[in-house]
Amino acid sequence: MDTAIALVEAEGLSALTMRALGERLGVAPGTLYTYVKGRAALMGLLLDAVVARDGLPHEHPGDWSEKLEAWARRDWVEFREKPWVLELRLSVSDFGPAMLTWLDSAIRVFDGTGLSAQTRLDMIEALDAYVRGAATVAVQSTAGGGAGDPMSDRGEEIEAAYLQAEHIQWTLTEGAVAFSGEGFEFGLRSLLAGFRTIADEELNGRTDG
Repeated sequence: MDTAIALVEAEGLSALTMRALGERLGVAPGTLYTYVKGRAALMGLLLDAVVARDGLPHEHPGDWSEKLEAWARRDWVEFREKPWVLELRLSVSDFGPAMLTWLDSAIRVFDGTGLSAQTRLDMIEALDAYVRGAATVAVQSTAGGGAGDPMSDRGEEIEAAYLQAEHIQWTLTEGAVAFSGEGFEFGLRSLLAGFRTIADEELNGRTDG
């Protein structure tokens, strides 16, 4: 998979085809079909290879919430630095061996907490969805950042709507910035705080009962 990763890092995920990979490997595209059914299967193998290179969630230092925070920050950085990895995560639904190992590790983060199996999975899924969603917005915002004044595309129609949007004007006047890295930090802190509250309620309720 090293050759496939090098191809995608150089030319983007859209460049990953059986033909292009075959050319890099110096073999006929038909030869690859002996080992891989097609591009979808190739993408699945690529994602599994990428996941296998990353550290496992339970290996981070700290308690369970600190481990979740470290995992979220690592994914946030990788998705922004390598948008093709984020695209892979959004495109591939099948679990490979490395993904199963990763999920097992994520569940292991909660060892010793006493939290239910469902709560553990719910927290993992919620955090993963948040990071992927936030990274998608950040990547799209960056990709469109060179287009100039966003109000110029729709002209007078957008300008008129903006002049009526008093709360947006107030927010911007106060110095708030949309889609900044600080927005991710706020969301992450809020989510983890909610997790800790849910954990306390579940464990205290179990004790009271």
